[in-house]
Amino acid sequence: MRIVTEKVCNENVFLAARSFQFPLWAQGGSGVGELQTPRSPLSMAFCHNAVIVLVGLLGLPAPSFALKVGIHWQSSSFTSPGEPQRYLIASFPKDSKISYARLPDPTWRPLVIRNLSNPSVLAVDEQNRRLFVADQTANQIWWYQLQVSEPSKFLMTDGVQRVAVTNIVAKGLAVSQAGDLFIAGRVLAVGQGGRSAIYKQEAAAFELGEVPSPQQLWTAGDGSWLPKILETGQPSMSEPMSPSTPEIYQPGAVAIDMFTVYWGNMIKGNASALASGPATVPMPRPGAAAPKLKAGARALANSFESVTGLAMTSAGMFFAGRPTEGLPGIFALPNRDVSSGCSEDDHCVRRVAQIGNPLSLCWDGDSTLFIADGGRGAVVSLPSATASRHDVEKVADARGVRAVAILSVPNAATQMTSLWMAVVLSIASLW
Repeated sequence: MRIVTEKVCNENVFLAARSFQFPLWAQGGSGVGELQTPRSPLSMAFCHNAVIVLVGLLGLPAPSFALKVGIHWQSSSFTSPGEPQRYLIASFPKDSKISYARLPDPTWRPLVIRNLSNPSVLAVDEQNRRLFVADQTANQIWWYQLQVSEPSKFLMTDGVQRVAVTNIVAKGLAVSQAGDLFIAGRVLAVGQGGRSAIYKQEAAAFELGEVPSPQQLWTAGDGSWLPKILETGQPSMSEPMSPSTPEIYQPGAVAIDMFTVYWGNMIKGNASALASGPATVPMPRPGAAAPKLKAGARALANSFESVTGLAMTSAGMFFAGRPTEGLPGIFALPNRDVSSGCSEDDHCVRRVAQIGNPLSLCWDGDSTLFIADGGRGAVVSLPSATASRHDVEKVADARGVRAVAILSVPNAATQMTSLWMAVVLSIASLW
């Protein structure tokens, strides 16, 4: 049996099988099977059901909805058999708990209710299904393994509370595609001098169950290189130094993309309200010649008293802030302005929505932002496809909410369809 990829059926890319001397197929000069003009209703049926035939020949399960969801015949694109399950996760510090709602149902259900003092900041690693919780009273960042029970679809943890970072006051958390945890806050150690910084804890630490000190990426300072301070209060002479920047004062919200870390200052002081810096910085050791940074920290926006939430989306950067003039709300930097910003006059910053007390926000990876609105005691949402003005929509009552995060889980139908189509495409690529 040979599997080939063809441009057939209304000139759309289509998968079909050529086997058993089937009369529909002829060998073209290029060595690629070409579909002859259909001669009968049976021929047309074969054209529209080739994937189903192929699945049967391969011995794969063919779901009953395959004709409806396998291939969109006119556009040559796969259509989803169903939306992913979305779990909205929220922290409630006054109640010392983490709850979740399985959208669109606004009902809150318990997720973590023990051994938390002040769970204030959240982040989710969707790929590894890890939930990170910053407890600002315990000075710890915990992490939990998330799982979805079957068939109830309830979200739960495995019941184990693990330490991600210790002795730290974390004000913001973000997870990279590689599973690394980025932290805005301040490590509690002798000799640190109360400096706020951006830190990174690599994913390997969670996989191995270790709790090393996080790497210090960017520190509040004058732009000089700073040595790591040991527990004795003395500077380390063997560990790499880290760069400082005047663009950090008291960072809160933090976000990450492939190459850049972004942060917003909850209290800006003399720093910019919104800034960014390379996520990877060559760090010299004490005594070595300190290199000049090719790309230092960059101011992105300045006319805000504070920034309390930050999310990178397909349309650009969205952030929750309180401007020096005007009312608090949700603002955006379109994609073309994210890298350079406009801190001299903030002309590129767009107001997206007015919200009285936005405390935190997150993006669902598709087209929606979720915002913890402390003023309304609710979680609200707005579209994120464009960095333009939108009305907010109430998602759920949430009195006492402080932070939100989202976990999207593909449903079983989507996973099954993706599995057998991937097998078909893989075999086709061999011919």
